[in-house]
Amino acid sequence: MPAAPLGLRTQSIGCTCASSIGIPALRFLPATATRRTLHLSSASSSTATARLGASARLPFARPSRLLAGPQTVCQLQPQRALRTEYGVSTPNRSPQPQQVTVGSSHIMEPAQPRVHAPSPAAPVAVPGSAPPAERGPPPPDALPLVHRGAEVVVEGGVGLGALLRGLRPGVSVTPELAVPGLRNAGGVSGGGVVLGVTAPEGATSLVDLVVGQLAPGRMLACARSKLWWMTPEWRTTTTGLPPETQFLLVELAPGGQGAYALLLPLIDGDFRATLRPADYRTRSGEGDLVMRVESGDERVRAPEWRHVLYCAAGSDPFALVERGVAAAARLSGGARPLSTKTLPPSLDVFGWCTWDAFYSTVSARGIQEGLASLRTGGINPRFLIIDDGWQMTDVDPPYRKPPTTPSELAQSLSWVPEEERRILADTEQVFYNESMEMIAEAAQYLPPGGSAANTIPLLSNMGQEGAKAAAQHAPHHSSGTGAGAGGSPIATTGSALSAASVTMASVDAPHAARAQQEAAAKAQQQQGGSNGNGNGAGASNGKGGAAAAATTAVVAPATPATAEVVGEEGAGAVAAPKKDNPDLVLLTRAAQHVAGWVVGLGTAAFLIFYQWVVEPAAPGSLPVRAFTAAAQGPLRSAMLGFYAAASDFTRRLVSVRANAKFSAPDAGPEEPWAGRSERLWEVVAHLKSKFGLQYVYCWHGLPAYWAGIMPDAPEMSRHGATIMYAHPTPGVLEVEPSMAWNPAVLAGVGVLSEPAAVYRDMHGYLAGSGVDGVKVDCQAGVGLVGSALGGGPALSRTFHAALESSIAEHFPHNHAINCMCHSTENLYRMAGTAVARASDDFYPRDPASSQPHIAACAYNSLFLSALLQPDWDMFHSKHPAARLHAMARAVSGGAVYVSDKPGEHDYGLLRQLVLPDGSILRASRPGRPTRDTLFSDVLRDGKSVLKVWTVNHGAVGGSSPAAVTGLVGAFNLQGSAWDRQRRKFLVHDRAPRALTTTVRPRDCEERLGGPKGGERGGGGYAAWCHEAQRFAVLGSGDEGLELALPAASGELVTFAPILHAGEVGFAALGLAGMMNSGGAVKSVALAPGAHGGVRGAVATVVVRGGGRLLMYCSHKPTHVAVEGLGLLFTWDEGSGQLAVEVPATESLRATLRVTL
Repeated sequence: MPAAPLGLRTQSIGCTCASSIGIPALRFLPATATRRTLHLSSASSSTATARLGASARLPFARPSRLLAGPQTVCQLQPQRALRTEYGVSTPNRSPQPQQVTVGSSHIMEPAQPRVHAPSPAAPVAVPGSAPPAERGPPPPDALPLVHRGAEVVVEGGVGLGALLRGLRPGVSVTPELAVPGLRNAGGVSGGGVVLGVTAPEGATSLVDLVVGQLAPGRMLACARSKLWWMTPEWRTTTTGLPPETQFLLVELAPGGQGAYALLLPLIDGDFRATLRPADYRTRSGEGDLVMRVESGDERVRAPEWRHVLYCAAGSDPFALVERGVAAAARLSGGARPLSTKTLPPSLDVFGWCTWDAFYSTVSARGIQEGLASLRTGGINPRFLIIDDGWQMTDVDPPYRKPPTTPSELAQSLSWVPEEERRILADTEQVFYNESMEMIAEAAQYLPPGGSAANTIPLLSNMGQEGAKAAAQHAPHHSSGTGAGAGGSPIATTGSALSAASVTMASVDAPHAARAQQEAAAKAQQQQGGSNGNGNGAGASNGKGGAAAAATTAVVAPATPATAEVVGEEGAGAVAAPKKDNPDLVLLTRAAQHVAGWVVGLGTAAFLIFYQWVVEPAAPGSLPVRAFTAAAQGPLRSAMLGFYAAASDFTRRLVSVRANAKFSAPDAGPEEPWAGRSERLWEVVAHLKSKFGLQYVYCWHGLPAYWAGIMPDAPEMSRHGATIMYAHPTPGVLEVEPSMAWNPAVLAGVGVLSEPAAVYRDMHGYLAGSGVDGVKVDCQAGVGLVGSALGGGPALSRTFHAALESSIAEHFPHNHAINCMCHSTENLYRMAGTAVARASDDFYPRDPASSQPHIAACAYNSLFLSALLQPDWDMFHSKHPAARLHAMARAVSGGAVYVSDKPGEHDYGLLRQLVLPDGSILRASRPGRPTRDTLFSDVLRDGKSVLKVWTVNHGAVGGSSPAAVTGLVGAFNLQGSAWDRQRRKFLVHDRAPRALTTTVRPRDCEERLGGPKGGERGGGGYAAWCHEAQRFAVLGSGDEGLELALPAASGELVTFAPILHAGEVGFAALGLAGMMNSGGAVKSVALAPGAHGGVRGAVATVVVRGGGRLLMYCSHKPTHVAVEGLGLLFTWDEGSGQLAVEVPATESLRATLRVTL
């Protein structure tokens, strides 16, 4: 074996050859093995030689991607050394490590170094993917890019010139076909190039570089606005680009000449690239394209990166984006194109999500109430998402009671009489309830969507109702004896009360159950050992000790006093409750009310101060720096106590099983843990049987829960979780400074070395309980905590690989929704899952967010839809913006689901989206902005209307599936937007004016009717405006309908190509009462003269659903029939509009024949 680098001793590690391409496979030592830096010399033979360097020991080690090439580096993920404080691991303050150079890679010693791998020399393997194939020539719409001198030039366009000029030293350009990861990727080459860069000052974990001068033009950028989400921005110069830009589309030839460029920052090994504004900090100016490359962990460094920016150009922006994003994903993480993935069938049925209805107080009984309420109005959901609130979680031990209560103060004062101290403890819940109510009242005035309101969603969205729920299941332990969180003592029959006087934790924590078991064991010990002849406590009532220990605990009625043990002779009986002085109890309760009110008022004042002083402060400003220092210093404990009491974000998973709120179909949010075991399988079976649900999803986080895994929880300890503390990257702090005091930063996240084990356990449990899929949330949080574990790109790779594998194993048909995942660290790792949320949440209490939500969904979908089916999120059917959002869901091409509270529904609106059997008329393509609105600021410029297009596929004239109808949604969204400076949704125009726009058939990029439709079939289109109930006939695809849209309104226009047979023209528009009316048309054909019609033509239409069917007929029909049954019809000679009422059959599918 060759000598180890730097003269360090070597040790053999088992190696085997993986495949014929010369990439060696490794067998790693157990988790306690000494970490090694491996250099593998790739060869064509079946053996590989390893050069190893010894260094520090790691708690665990795991392999990263193996990369082929002359010298391959195997990456091992280090974990920071830890110390323990109050049962919670915290990072050591280790001295500054020394840098050691090994070849061209850099590691840090002695602080558990990382070696950065070079760019991939082979495509990333994707399980289940087809074998690679050589690429064909570029498609006709592609405009190849060529590297000439210090320029990247667009070829094939007239006078387009250079896309990038003045490339800086250290920038490399590689043609797409020469990049190993793309050369054999299959599909079609887009003629793009891949740029690499070199750090000017050597190995680094973060560098900002000027790439060159970008050609001028209008720009559409998708950039992160929060850790979790991105929003669109429209610019004309690089100085205005937002930080954390992940997608940039540039219009190279204005005026409709049709030339566009796409720039996509990539993930290169363990480094993630983004685009940034050109400014003085990078010595850049107008037109300069600035890129940031970072690992996310200051210990992970490299001097150069071969593949950090993908560039391509084309005349079709939609085809360009689809090709380019697929290529970027191939290089960055292995996500397959949407066209190759399986879409879950839950997309085709109407759903209900529990989040906005209940938040984390969701229970089996509440779900039944919500489903029954929808059913009352004839709406039958077939898809249910049980959102956050079903899992067993808890906070860390120091925060399992409210911060500094009067009883705690009394305990520290020895002169306070014992009776008064005990009464203070017994009435402590009064203090807690009062303080929560005050905080909830203040939370109602926090702007929804801001960091303060998002931290306490239960209180900010549900107000006093949320305060009661928080008090009911808060992490509160009475410091007295025998009083539980709800003020109810727990009694056991046949045992000493001293053993049975245990306090109850939150309803979803197992600590009460564990305490009860310990109490029972203690009682048994007392009963068996009270005297030597067995006549102890357990024998006094004729029951043996074992029988007494097995007695089930019950919750006694609430009482202000606790029971206590009587003398030795009566140790086996429960004494009568001690009678307290009623006047003293009343006085104490009043004092607790006042104390709670004062504490709540102080906390509310603090929240308001934060909202008005800290929240709007600029990144790096004095208020932000001062608050960061305070939050991570003297205020840390108080803030963690507040987070624990008022939110779920410091809670950790303690079991993969459901909590007691799912112990029976009628279990409610008040259910105690003790004495009731979860029965999720029974709840799911009951819901499916009673309400006809087909698909049930359960929520969980990518780290399992918001704060990860509880390391010392009995059911989770075997997984070996470790609390790791995140250090947000500069880019994240720039877009969201509050991440510096985020719960994940202050409380840490319980991270697993091998998340696959927990996913297998959790998903296996859910699948065994009849759950069909999962919604996986808070995904970008893994990238955040990756700062302590080798960087976000590295840690996200591990978690997503485990998640994708477990979903494929446990949930057939790809039932999964990715959420809070808008970092490329996440998006480019979604190899097989096919659905992802398209925008930040729908905030029902924030009017300023309603219009920006729709715009973000539309423009983000342009980027996301190349890899994933965008999910435009739930909405409320009874809401001022409900109609606007319903129209947006109809044109989205994605799921349609609401989060209405029970009893708060607009059934009439929902019937325009949902068929009687609970299915929906889902469009066939993801909704995306029309070409003429791609670069228009539809939120701020005061003149532009958002238009979104999609199509409905079916059979046309007996041909293969084609676009039977097209759908264009037009929305006046002017007046509010996400403000990146103030970091909230902001109304900038309180009286936006009405706008006009023109909608045309050619707004749909896919030709309607295929080769036999529209102008190719003889010309013309029929059109139907859903909101205006307006019918029209257009002569060509360029002819349009002018729409007048008041502020915060929209219109849906369906286009159907006119088919021709001789003199006869015919088109099927669909069901007039449905928002996506054309989605009801499954096939349409026009046959000449075969059935004896007067004019020799018969039209056949297959329809899904029932109601008023609209068609166009150039001549009056002689007969209209459904399944052979003649129907009455109306025909307007002036417009050619034909209408017939189609009965809703049991199958909701009917064949209509029109004889002309």
